[in-house]
Amino acid sequence: MFKERGNRALHFLDRYAGIPLIALGRLRHKRPFPSKIATIGLLRSVAIGDTVLISAIIADLRMAFPRTQLIFFAGPGNYEMACLLEGVDRVVKVPIRDVVAGVRAVRSAAVDVMIDFGSWARLEALLILLSKSAFTIGFRTAGQHRHYGYDLVVDHSSCVHELENYRRLARALGVNCQNAPRVPVAAAQSQEALREYAVFHPWPGGKRKELKQWPSEKWVRLIEELARVGMNVVLTGAPEDREGNDGLIAQLSQETQAQTRSAAGASLRETAVTLLGARLVVSVNTGVMHLAAALGTPLVALHGPTSSKRWGPICKRATVIDSPAQGCGYLNLGWEYPSRPPECMKCIPYERVRDACFEVLRQAPVSRHLETRIANKTNA
Repeated sequence: MFKERGNRALHFLDRYAGIPLIALGRLRHKRPFPSKIATIGLLRSVAIGDTVLISAIIADLRMAFPRTQLIFFAGPGNYEMACLLEGVDRVVKVPIRDVVAGVRAVRSAAVDVMIDFGSWARLEALLILLSKSAFTIGFRTAGQHRHYGYDLVVDHSSCVHELENYRRLARALGVNCQNAPRVPVAAAQSQEALREYAVFHPWPGGKRKELKQWPSEKWVRLIEELARVGMNVVLTGAPEDREGNDGLIAQLSQETQAQTRSAAGASLRETAVTLLGARLVVSVNTGVMHLAAALGTPLVALHGPTSSKRWGPICKRATVIDSPAQGCGYLNLGWEYPSRPPECMKCIPYERVRDACFEVLRQAPVSRHLETRIANKTNA
């Protein structure tokens, strides 16, 4: 996940400089809806997971406007993900840490309609206000004071999944929303692709990410149990997660270490290929979780501060485990941490996650040898 999302200084600047600047949008008259739409711009400058969700909206827009050019304006942190999306004609990188360069990037393409998928950041709303867009659509989010410059405002809800909020933006264009998130990635032929393996993604991103982590000792225990039935395990993560993965592997038995490897620091495309070939993915709430869901890989998703109703995976093959602790699932926009947050992730029982994993593997197409060992483990 993009570092700016959890940057306190940028949050402060975004709020106390951004709100007065966006308020100037009140002075601009609302423009009429264009009679012809040849180009649609999509702006989301952070968050890999949100970008994966937007893939569903791109598919809906492509069906509604088959001849219209779609341009995705992405930040440095989600640019690679945006480039993987099907149906986008062009991806423009927006350097959001440099406001002047960011405005220049957004103004590099004049569009008939610009959709802002941001729900709270005033910077994105400011970029929209200064863009070369004939008509703009964006969210009115309670308490965020960011909607004044849009020509058409859509209310953002904290009571529905974020994908449904995105669909509300598309419906403002008269689009029939019916697609689920999807990321087309071709499977790679490799030695690992011929083996049975699971992918574990233990490391969340963003602000207060430590509160979204499942305890390391539970990951180690789960790796050991899967290894005993013959599963290999791949640990994914960002470049900064290499040390964390190495620490988990160091706690494993020597035999299990031979069945486990770290893929931290791989590109998103490489990670997607790894996810696609897995028999099982276990992930905390992060962009990799949404990517696995969009690939249709069997998934066990762990939620603590985030609620699966707001931020869960969109996938029929996903098993969602929310923390049973009282007061969890409190995150709406991603930064609303209480002064004394409950220990949500610690309260997710190991046995519940383990049983969910073996149930997924029992239903997954695996080798006869592994199938027998899983059945014996499940029946034990």
